[in-house]
Amino acid sequence: MLLFAIGLMAGVALGMIIVGFLAIGAYDRGYTDALERRKAWRGELIARQVVAARTFVTARKAS
Repeated sequence: MLLFAIGLMAGVALGMIIVGFLAIGAYDRGYTDALERRKAWRGELIARQVVAARTFVTARKAS
């Protein structure tokens, strides 16, 4: 019975360590993906602002 309890505790501890590493890896991948999406989003936002500014300047010159 004692051997079973020790094995159970060791298994739970090992499982928690493995799950912890998997969670950290998943968080890191998610953070990296979000950062890449933000860069793409930011580039698109700047491009849209440039086009809007050009349109505004063109409309102002025309009037």
